[in-house]
Amino acid sequence: MCVVGGFCAYSWYWYIRSFIFYLKNDFDFSKDFGPKFRSELAEHDQDWVKPREKFLFDWPIWVLATSFITLVLVLALLGFLK
Repeated sequence: MCVVGGFCAYSWYWYIRSFIFYLKNDFDFSKDFGPKFRSELAEHDQDWVKPREKFLFDWPIWVLATSFITLVLVLALLGFLK
């Protein structure tokens, strides 16, 4: 529970910080912000996810996935899920 909750808090934290950063910069995705993600389709070791892809796809997927897993764990521990 603590590990999944930690990942959930980490992903929410960086997604909110990225949103505030890009909002202040008029959504200029030429500047990268936050931790780097490696691209799954990378041909070389130095291929990183572009800032726009990270903001629009990677962070929201992490936020939704970790939030869903945390919610399921909490409901299971409270006895609502059997």
